[in-house]
Amino acid sequence: MSRACRHMAGWKLSSNGPAVAKFAARGGSDGARNPRKGFGAQLADPYAEPDRKALPHVDAALRVVCAALTEGESETDAVHVGGLRSDDVRSAVPSEMRRDVAASLAYLRDRVGVPRDMPLAAARQLRAHLSWAIDALMN
Repeated sequence: MSRACRHMAGWKLSSNGPAVAKFAARGGSDGARNPRKGFGAQLADPYAEPDRKALPHVDAALRVVCAALTEGESETDAVHVGGLRSDDVRSAVPSEMRRDVAASLAYLRDRVGVPRDMPLAAARQLRAHLSWAIDALMN
């Protein structure tokens, strides 16, 4: 079941990758600004701009997360978790951008909606893999 949920999360992420990366990049240090007007709920601002410097690196990190989600070789969850390599994420993001990319991934992780974005079990898998990527970038 968890493999199917991982695959669903990966499929949902990859089916709209550029838009998801743009949304997530709002979490970067130069993101979430709105040149038009202010909102009381700043984090829910539909007009917030992404961090343009972080955007390509957020996209690269999300591609690594997607590859981890859709990996199909592992027979068990323990084997899957053991096969996640922090170096994959770290090599996809330059060291000077890691803090902004980690903040962007956390921004996305904290805003995955159930059932709006995906079913509960798939959202849990996505959040867990985003947390893995954040930990890899920050350590």
